[in-house]
Amino acid sequence: MISYTHFKCNQCGSDLDYAIGLHSLRCVSCGEVDPIEASPLDMYLAHDYKSAISQIDYFDPQNVNHELKCENCGAQFMLPTNVHAEECPYCDLNVVVPVALSRKLEPDGVIPFEIHQHQAETAFSQWLGGLWFAPSSLKRKAIQAQSILGSYMPMWAFDAQVYSTYSGQRGDNYTTTIRVPTKVNGRTVMKRQTVVKIRWRNRSGKVHNSFDDVMTMGTQSLPVKFQNFLSEWDLYKTQEYNNKYLSGFRSELYQIGLPEAFNMAKEVMHRTIRTTVRRDIGGDHQRIHHIDSIYQQVGFKLLLAPMWISAFSYKGKTYRYVINGQNGKAHGERPYSMFKIIGAVLAVALAAGLIYLLSNQ
Repeated sequence: MISYTHFKCNQCGSDLDYAIGLHSLRCVSCGEVDPIEASPLDMYLAHDYKSAISQIDYFDPQNVNHELKCENCGAQFMLPTNVHAEECPYCDLNVVVPVALSRKLEPDGVIPFEIHQHQAETAFSQWLGGLWFAPSSLKRKAIQAQSILGSYMPMWAFDAQVYSTYSGQRGDNYTTTIRVPTKVNGRTVMKRQTVVKIRWRNRSGKVHNSFDDVMTMGTQSLPVKFQNFLSEWDLYKTQEYNNKYLSGFRSELYQIGLPEAFNMAKEVMHRTIRTTVRRDIGGDHQRIHHIDSIYQQVGFKLLLAPMWISAFSYKGKTYRYVINGQNGKAHGERPYSMFKIIGAVLAVALAAGLIYLLSNQ
């Protein structure tokens, strides 16, 4: 059996849960409040990536299950795989297992919950009702497949100075006049018409990008396609890691290791690099043939981010969704109505046809 932390009320001995938005623990029975001393994380500091990689074991991270004995009811139980904060399944006692028991890297900071469960449920309903091209019966027939769960998910934040060389082409528009056959009173005549063409020239150069806190997921519990949505955080509200913030919530260990996470961050950075290259090429159009990037001064932080997570079912299929536990924004998988999509395409095609006919007249 391994040791764990449990926060107990000094007045009545009941559980202390993190009180959302108050930076305090609060007793679930008597309401006693235990303030958490605020310690904002310095977001300008980061661990050196190269140094960390040299010290991390090849097998980090590994899937782990922690076996615990509940001090309240005496039951023995296993925490779900890669979870280090949870409730006893028999008596709901809150437990937090030290990260260092199973991971080389410990969290640097926690983004505390600011959104309550009832607010998350409201945000989900609003998101569901506002989906474009969703089946008309979705809101009425969607069934909550799982209860909504407050969970801290591991996120990596990367910094880097990136120097890139590129080759490509710059395209500049110019106008010229051509003669085209045109029907006039039943006869074919040649008329002059002004057209826009593109003059291409080869270009090459160097660009520099500075990246701060590029967020990537550290969990495999959520789809990678949620990546962009799960990057929207006010990081200046991050607190230094304190397991008191986890009491009453679930919290996961990172399952995506540092090298893999950095490769994911590179993909995010590359989109910005391409935009910078296009800007440097200039002109009206750009073609990029090759980009070679060197990543320097790479730093990282490991953060725990708050999310309300659940799923709903519709016509026999399950769709996962998340609510940002800091700002209340919702995102998730969803069904589409092919009839609405086809109708929209036909409407656009009809409108384009009418505009063409009117312009010719």
